[in-house]
This record gives sequence, structure tokens and C-alpha cells, in this order.
Amino acid sequence: MRFSRVPSAALFLVACVASGCSDDQPPTAPTPAFTPPPSIPTGLSAPLTQMLNGLNAYITSVKAENQASLPLNQQHRVFIEAKIASLNSPTLFADIINGQRWQGSTATSTVGPPVPIATVFMLESMRAEAGDNIRTIELALPLLETFMNVRFPGGTVRIWYGFKVGNSGGGGVLYTEDRTTYMARTGGINKPFSAITMHELSHSYISNECLNQFLEFYIYNRVATGAVDFSNWTYTQNSLPGVAALFDIYQLIGHDAMRDAYRAVYPLRPPYGSPLSQAVIQAFLTAVPLEHHAAVTAKLAAIDF
Repeated sequence: MRFSRVPSAALFLVACVASGCSDDQPPTAPTPAFTPPPSIPTGLSAPLTQMLNGLNAYITSVKAENQASLPLNQQHRVFIEAKIASLNSPTLFADIINGQRWQGSTATSTVGPPVPIATVFMLESMRAEAGDNIRTIELALPLLETFMNVRFPGGTVRIWYGFKVGNSGGGGVLYTEDRTTYMARTGGINKPFSAITMHELSHSYISNECLNQFLEFYIYNRVATGAVDFSNWTYTQNSLPGVAALFDIYQLIGHDAMRDAYRAVYPLRPPYGSPLSQAVIQAFLTAVPLEHHAAVTAKLAAIDF
């Protein structure tokens, strides 16, 4: 049999086609294999499962929140930018799930079954702090329930720990700055870190800032000293005239009347950032001895936030 001679250039072309080479491009690198996101473990508490199912959405929203806070908080820029950098990590969701960066507990309830607590924290370095924060909730929540005589609103406490600079809360959800960042940027001069957690926890009962700050001081000092007597409180540093007025009222009418006044006001839900309405003032006065009505009414007028 006779074979035709193939030109050398044609042989080169056949070889290149077979091997995928080119005389002007390097070989294409193989496409990395797709790694699916980790699955959320089964068997967790309902609050934890709910939080982890919403983790991706929360990462997106809290990153936007941190970015929006930058123009108004230039003095804390380095701390906010550090949060944003962590939130921008493409593996953050997987790191939290794979590292099991969450904890759960329960707080004793004085008016019903135990209250579940769930926290998800951003970085592994926050694990011990997040545990301490849960213990603060365990101590504070029964005192709040006893004072208000109302089971904790929502029946659960969910804490997003360390994802942002600053704190907010209400409706049984706390968005809490981590203790390390708080201490680094403030030195803890303004208030103890645990008092912030108590403040945000009590916002689930009271929105009005002055009324809520009194609860913060009351619960913190009950945990720290066990005392209901104001003269024995060790933490009373405050910058709002309305809170100072509530301190005066507490010393004037005593613990039990103050407790009953808060219980009377609670159903009216006095809003954040506003003076007390006449309806709220009248509800408050139902627990106040008649001889103190005029003095307490004047003091309540100082509550404007």
C-alpha cells in the first residue's frame, strides 16, 4: 500500500489540535471545582436554626449598616472598616457554619417556662466573650420579668454578636458589638459592657429611651450588688436629664411603687425619642402615693427622649 506524504506544517497543526495548544496562547487553566456552601446542622434549637437560615441575609444587611455608619462615626473608622473587611470575606458564611460559631442556653423565667437564648458570633476569637454575654442575659432576664411581671416578649432571646460597631435591640433580638472592640474604642469609660447588653435586652419591654435607661441601671445594680436601695448602687453615671429625674422619683416613692408604675405604663408602649404622653403620665401616677403626685408629674416632664 502506498502512503501519501503529509507536509510537516500539517502534521504540526494536527498535533496542536489534538493537544489544544496554540502558537499565541498558553494552555487554559482547569476550572476549579465548585464547592457548595456547608449545610446547617440538624438538631439545633429552633432559634439557632432560624438565625443560621438567615445568616447570609444578615451578613449582607449588617455590612450595609456598617458602611452607612462610617460618615457619621469617623472617630471609629478603623473599627468599622475592620468589621466591613471581615464581612467581605467570601468564606465567612462557611467559616461560621464549619466552625460552629454559635452557642445556646436558657434563662430561668419567673412567669413561665425557661426562655431559650441563641447567639451567633462572627469570629472564633469571640467565642468566650459570646459565652459571657449569654451569662449576662441569664442573670438579667429573670430580674426584668419580675420587675415587669410579663414573660419576656417573644419568648426567646437571639443575639448577633460582634458583627457591627455599636448596639441595638428590641423584640427579643440583640445586635451586639463585641466586648474587645467596645473596650478598644471606648476604654469602657462610658458604661460597663454588660450594662449595654442589659439595656438592649430591656428595650424588648420599653422603647422610650429614658424609661429604658432606668431599667438598665436598675438591672445592672441588682446583678452587681443585689440592692434595691439606690444609695447602695455602684453604677449611676448618666447624661440624660430624664434618667436623673427617674432616679429622683425612685428615691422618692421607693422600689415597689416604681415597679408598679412601670407595670402600669408598659401596655401603653411609650415610644422612643418622644416626651411622655398624658396617658402615660396618668398611668404612671396610679402607682404613686397622692402626696407625691405633683413632684412626680414635674419630674416626668423632663423625660423627652
